[in-house]
Amino acid sequence: MGRVSVLVPSGVRKLVSIGTMLGWLASTIYAEGTRSVRLGLPTLPSPVVENIGQVFARQIQQRCEARVITNGDAPLTVELVLSPGIGAEGFRIEDRAGSGVRILGNDERGMLYGVGKFLRNSRYDQGGFTPGAWRGTSAPKCPVRAIYLATHFMNYYEAAPLEELNHYIEDLGLWGYNTILIHFPTWQFNGLADPAAHKWLDRFRLVLGQARKKGLQVGLLQVPGEGFKNAPREFLATKVPGNRRGNFGVNLCVSQPAARTYLREMHDAILNEFKEVGLDYFCFWPYDEGGCSCKDCWPWGARGFLSISMDMVPRIRSRFPSSKTILSTWCFENENDNNPDGEWVGLAQALAKDKSWADYLMADGHDDYFPKYVLETGVPGQLGLLNFPEISMFGMSPWGGYGANPAPNHFEKLWGRIKQKAKGGAPYSEGIFEDMNKAIYARYYWNPDCRAEDTVKEYAAFEFSPNSADTLVDVVRLFEENHNRGKIGESARRAFELVRKTDDTLTSQARTSWRWRIVYLRALIDKELFERKGKLEGETLKASFEELTRLYHAEGAHSMPIKPPQIK
Repeated sequence: MGRVSVLVPSGVRKLVSIGTMLGWLASTIYAEGTRSVRLGLPTLPSPVVENIGQVFARQIQQRCEARVITNGDAPLTVELVLSPGIGAEGFRIEDRAGSGVRILGNDERGMLYGVGKFLRNSRYDQGGFTPGAWRGTSAPKCPVRAIYLATHFMNYYEAAPLEELNHYIEDLGLWGYNTILIHFPTWQFNGLADPAAHKWLDRFRLVLGQARKKGLQVGLLQVPGEGFKNAPREFLATKVPGNRRGNFGVNLCVSQPAARTYLREMHDAILNEFKEVGLDYFCFWPYDEGGCSCKDCWPWGARGFLSISMDMVPRIRSRFPSSKTILSTWCFENENDNNPDGEWVGLAQALAKDKSWADYLMADGHDDYFPKYVLETGVPGQLGLLNFPEISMFGMSPWGGYGANPAPNHFEKLWGRIKQKAKGGAPYSEGIFEDMNKAIYARYYWNPDCRAEDTVKEYAAFEFSPNSADTLVDVVRLFEENHNRGKIGESARRAFELVRKTDDTLTSQARTSWRWRIVYLRALIDKELFERKGKLEGETLKASFEELTRLYHAEGAHSMPIKPPQIK
């Protein structure tokens, strides 16, 4: 790769900033991909910084033929530097004196996010690695940028090989997420002595430990009133009203002293299982599963739930002194179910008296619903507001059964209601089929005014090719237009034609990646369903569903969440 001199006309010089000019120069100098990149790390780098360097190398080497080295000479040098003062978790990308690029992180996570920005604006389809031209400084607006990985039903998070899952969590970190939340599903196990519980704990302690090694925070989301599968039957709760509040048969009545003692001992034992990993967040979950409607617990969200949650906080903080608590309001008096139970008013009154035990309040709802109380009255206790967007289950069943399910316009509307209030959030994820939706919310949390369409374009340029970005924006628009499985229209043919033509232009690495395959298969499946008037039949659909099953590692998954339809 040779160097070139660039003469910028005087008229142009007056119109471009120095940063823009440097970016232009960089993109011109590296107009062809290089096959070798030298990575420079700080002197005596911490283990986290060393791991970030490994993430950088893996990303480049899996996308193109370029190799990343740490010693010797290379046409391009990328230097990672810690430089406090940029802003919490922020970064700056600048040209390196002499040649190459410097990525400066305010802290270790800032360095990770700077690497992510640099990689997303680079190219991998010009015979090697072509560094991105973006230069500037950026820091996140929202402090809580979590992703909730639903760890149940043998979905992707329970079934994928550990190395693959760990790499996927690294990918989420590059987009700007700073926290991984999981749930220990007590309802699946007969206590901690259950071998299945041991297997689960061994797996996810490793997963959370690996996330920490990349600089990410971790936390648990638990239902404080739910017991193990073998919980004493005399402790069981009274069923709560409403059809969206869930019960696997082990919700307990927390007003019973013996049941409360059982729950304390159970949660103490669970917390002890995570002492070595550490917890940065603990999220209390009210419903689905959870809740008791006896006279002493109801309304659950303002009485029993608050009581048992407050009881747990000192026990959590004694083990994890710096941890923060999140109080979820999922399914509180959902007016869509006509259950005005007084939970919001009761919660507001309780937090007005004492909010010292809670740091954030999480609010959201199914489909297009967002709690009116928060929109019209404000956040109880004036706690920081987090959302919990549904990016997996909306409008399809099985949820991930048809491939990628991007819905940028849907999320743009939902986020627009609260973006001026929110301090972040934690999208609900059942697997990898909503990977593009995760990217959309990661960018919202970083910059609340970011447009979803811009994220789709950035995602497509990074994962597939900059040449395909505009086309993929059109494809995603057509996907969303045909999201309803019962209303797939003629435009499904157009989406597949665009995807088919794009497929011919991609590098072998991009074309065979799972991210491209779930886009390609979604387009193919939609076209087939349109032409077959919705009937699940034929070899093309059968092969497509089987490939998705393999990509999701869903051979043993529950059929409801994500296992694609099976055609015999």
